Amino acid sequence: MSETVALSIQNVTKNFGGLVAVDRMSFDIREHEVFGIIGPNGSGKTTMLNLISGMLKRSSGRVKLYGKDISGRSANRIARHGVARTFQLVRTLPTMTVGENIAAGGVFGFR
Repeated sequence: MSETVALSIQNVTKNFGGLVAVDRMSFDIREHEVFGIIGPNGSGKTTMLNLISGMLKRSSGRVKLYGKDISGRSANRIARHGVARTFQLVRTLPTMTVGENIAAGGVFGFR
């Protein structure tokens, strides 16, 4: 396994008014590593993904991609670097084939 850190989350916090949704979270993801974020409902998993992808602005902390600080960049600028999120659909897209439904999540952010 490669030791190159692809994504580094450093003391990231997100406040929504008086609610702290993510509190000083830190972790590194190395190249080719399979990484999961697990926890109960309301534990900040989706908020963390939104912070990494730029869909939400951090209250504090840093997000680095291959050592380059991408904190504060817009979601479309971060997507150009290959980091984007998709949204869970609880149903298929009926006008698309099975293959197109599977591929739909992978096309966001590509030119």
